[in-house]
Amino acid sequence: MTKLVELKRVTMVYGPDDDPHMYELFEGVLFDRSYFFYLENGLLCLRHVRRVDQPDHPHLYVDGESGGLQLAKNVQCEIMEVVAELIERLRSKDGLTFLLEELLWLHGRSYIELNLVKTK
Repeated sequence: MTKLVELKRVTMVYGPDDDPHMYELFEGVLFDRSYFFYLENGLLCLRHVRRVDQPDHPHLYVDGESGGLQLAKNVQCEIMEVVAELIERLRSKDGLTFLLEELLWLHGRSYIELNLVKTK
C-alpha cells in the first residue's frame, strides 16, 4: 500500500547573502516537517529548513543551512503536483537504482563526492 505524500504550503526566509539586512522569501511546500521544495525561475529546488518558533507565524521557516539541491529545470506544473509526483517516483526506487539511473547520468557534471563507505 502506497503512503500518501503529505505536503503543506509554507514560506521560507533565506539570507542574508551580501547585505546583512537583505532576506528573501520563498513560497513552496514542506515535506516531512523539514524539507522545503520551491520553484525559482522554473527550477525546482530542495532545502532543509527549520520552523520559526513564533506562534503568530506557524507557516514560516528558515533555511536550515543545508547546501540545497536543484532537482529539475523548466518546471511549469503546479508545485504541489510536481513535488508529490517526484516523491512517489523516488520512493519506488532503491538506493542502487537511484545511484545508477539518476546520479551517474547527470549532464554537465564532474565528480560528485559521496562518502558512502563508512570506515570502521
